[in-house]
Amino acid sequence: MTPIVITPPGTQPFTPANGIPHANPTPNGGWSSFRWTISEYRKLGEIGLFRDVKSMLIHGEIFTMATPDPPHDTALSLTQEYLRSAFPTKHYVRNQQGFDIGLDNDPSPDLAVVEGSIRDYAKHTPTTAVLIVEISDTTLFKDITTKAELHATAKVPEYWVIDLVNRQLHVFSDPVALPTGLGATAYRKHIVHAENDRIASQAAPNATIRVAELLP
Repeated sequence: MTPIVITPPGTQPFTPANGIPHANPTPNGGWSSFRWTISEYRKLGEIGLFRDVKSMLIHGEIFTMATPDPPHDTALSLTQEYLRSAFPTKHYVRNQQGFDIGLDNDPSPDLAVVEGSIRDYAKHTPTTAVLIVEISDTTLFKDITTKAELHATAKVPEYWVIDLVNRQLHVFSDPVALPTGLGATAYRKHIVHAENDRIASQAAPNATIRVAELLP
């Protein structure tokens, strides 16, 4: 993932013509980075800035991601098919679409199971989900840390990360607020399943599947 961040140019020591050096300026003195809101981020997309690339907004920073490779696409398709069959009517599986958390976060999850139907989201982006799934290869650390915290903050009851490299499934559940003053929410439970384990979403407990069946 490549962050697009507005940053100041590097500061260099300055020596005037008289040869008497001035004190070095404070790093980034007078500069500040620009934090994008979801509204501004969406407008950039509307004018075509992210054409043909997947992007996401995390704490006001815009990230673009490399084009998914065949293993990622295969796992995404297998998981989407499973979720469509596992969840009953009145649920909709969104594929790499927007997901708003607060004013400056749209992590654009690979898959999100939301309540309702396709037309229910014709005029607004969901802010919570029954289950969110990420397909992870080079992004595992961010997926199980930063994104896990974001989804817990959005009160998503269950979050899965399919680890393609280690052929495992990380299951996060039970979001709880952290101690007062930290201003964050985290998942109380984090279980790692091997590829031969059978799993099911807590929202669809009868639809069990082997982890390996979600892997390429």
